[in-house]
Amino acid sequence: MEASEDRKDETHSPSQAAADSPASPLKFLIPVLVILVGVLLFENLRPTEYDEFVGQAFDYSGTSYQGDAVTLADYKGSVVVVNFWATYCPYCLEDIEHLKELNEELRHDDFQIVGVSSDLREDLDAFFAQKSDLPWPTYFGEDAYKLGNAYKVNSIPRVMLLDRDGKIVAVARAIDDIKRRVYQLVHNG
Repeated sequence: MEASEDRKDETHSPSQAAADSPASPLKFLIPVLVILVGVLLFENLRPTEYDEFVGQAFDYSGTSYQGDAVTLADYKGSVVVVNFWATYCPYCLEDIEHLKELNEELRHDDFQIVGVSSDLREDLDAFFAQKSDLPWPTYFGEDAYKLGNAYKVNSIPRVMLLDRDGKIVAVARAIDDIKRRVYQLVHNG
């Protein structure tokens, strides 16, 4: 009789067998989801090629498209966004619209934008003949070329955020990527 009692303890109910089944989709999906979330978080936390210049003073001087001399000293005490762009780049033109909105919103808050266009003067002339001039100075030609090389700008659009002392605090692909940082610097110092 003892042998039959031992056999009863070893048998499982059908519901237990289904829960312990190695083919359960949850047993496979949960670890996969955890791994995917981990990879996404890791990708966003690792340094990018843009981080090389964070913490350095941004050094610029030259002549704007409008013919004005532009230097770092002109913007001391202001939060500055430096926008690398070109007229032939649709993403750049979209980013410029976002920058115009931001400029309008923060125009009284010690906030400035400086453009750096990889276009030639003739291209900018044709562009601005169809569209209104930008409400901020824009480097072009040799000055823009020097800045692009100095800050390793190999793709556009690219934006750099400078604090009130002229140091680079963030570099990103587009203004929306660092907009929150812009507001923090403008409103909180």
